[in-house]
Amino acid sequence: MVVVIVLAVVISVVLALLLWGASVVFHVEEDPRLQDIIDLLPNQNCGLCGNPGCKGMAEAILREDAKLSQCKPGDQAMREDIRDYLAEHPNEAGEYVKVKM
Repeated sequence: MVVVIVLAVVISVVLALLLWGASVVFHVEEDPRLQDIIDLLPNQNCGLCGNPGCKGMAEAILREDAKLSQCKPGDQAMREDIRDYLAEHPNEAGEYVKVKM
């Protein structure tokens, strides 16, 4: 019985170390502006913009692949807030997003 418990603990520790290593190796950096853009969107995750939810829309905005007017639940104030935010916050290379209204 003791052997089974020790074996289970050893296997658990080995698997935990493998998961930790995988999380370090496969870590993906996100644009720090992404969450701010998501917060400015209406967060209805309706998909009416043609993207898979508000996070997809925010990613498309940062890639310059989407117009702000694609967000159907959003209003003009939301669009202006996003445009103003992106005008004040460049990416890490110092480049600004060309916002399409």
